[in-house]
Amino acid sequence: MKKLKRMTLILYNSYDKTRWHEAHKRAIARAAPICYAFDCNLAIMEFPCKMEDILNIKTTIGNSGEYLEKLIEKNRFFIVDKFLPQFGIPIASTSKPDEKKAITPLDTAYLLKKKPVGIYVGLGRNGLPKNIMESCVYHLDITEKRISLETCTAIGCIPAVIYCHIKRICNI
Repeated sequence: MKKLKRMTLILYNSYDKTRWHEAHKRAIARAAPICYAFDCNLAIMEFPCKMEDILNIKTTIGNSGEYLEKLIEKNRFFIVDKFLPQFGIPIASTSKPDEKKAITPLDTAYLLKKKPVGIYVGLGRNGLPKNIMESCVYHLDITEKRISLETCTAIGCIPAVIYCHIKRICNI
């Protein structure tokens, strides 16, 4: 996979932005092994925490946090309050893509041959806010069928589906 640019999964906090909830910790703990397995960076945006809070997450998920620690050690975990240039092209994950911005998982894999991408996943029932949706260059419906997925299901599907396309187009 050395030929490809990096994909970053960006968990966007649409829960409470003032209090560090168990839901935040679980989402991070669940995303870390997925990102590690499918060669993704992991970023959290607008989370009410610091790195010391992340390092203190106690979980049975992902080998007791082993994969989160590995992402941190490899500088592949980010706490941000805005989209960073190194994330590349911003993509919103949604079951209701704007037709003018729609991109398929296969096209996302091809895009990674040229540029890095940052794929937003909204946490909570409100999903991604309007300003994030508007700022994204592309909208990705990972199912390609406009099927709404539960957040943790989407967290698992997005990197896995794109990774499978990457393996196919790169003959890996």
